[in-house]
Amino acid sequence: MALHTVPVRYVRNFRKQDLDRVVDIGNSSLTEYYTPSLIMDLYRSWPESFMVYCVGSEIVGFIVGSRQSDIDARILLLAVDARYRNQGGCGSALMDSFLRLCRDCGIRSVRLEVRTDNEKAISFYRRYGFSITSTLKSYYSDASDAYVMWKILE
Repeated sequence: MALHTVPVRYVRNFRKQDLDRVVDIGNSSLTEYYTPSLIMDLYRSWPESFMVYCVGSEIVGFIVGSRQSDIDARILLLAVDARYRNQGGCGSALMDSFLRLCRDCGIRSVRLEVRTDNEKAISFYRRYGFSITSTLKSYYSDASDAYVMWKILE
């Protein structure tokens, strides 16, 4: 009888050799365009906050943030390969890891921007306790609006 093995799923820190896959996921999942040099600039701003989610050896999602001050952070990008969305694991594991890092670093609040028409993402962030605090008109390159969402860490 053959044993069926399930690939191990885990979050780990971004490595430079992950760059091409991260760029692919970002550009296929998000509406803005991200160059490799921009992704590396984001990495350099707070390397510990750049995490990838792996299924076996394949990267299927990532999150990256920045420290706005000693007590405030911002989620810059969170993207998951379309094949792994809405399966109750990848985005949640990345968010849990990011928020744990923030707490460990003494961060007291986290903010992010999300398209006002991205109902699934807004719902996801609300489940994590983020609240809409304002609207940024014409925030994205296609002139779409964004909500600013904040969460106070406890």
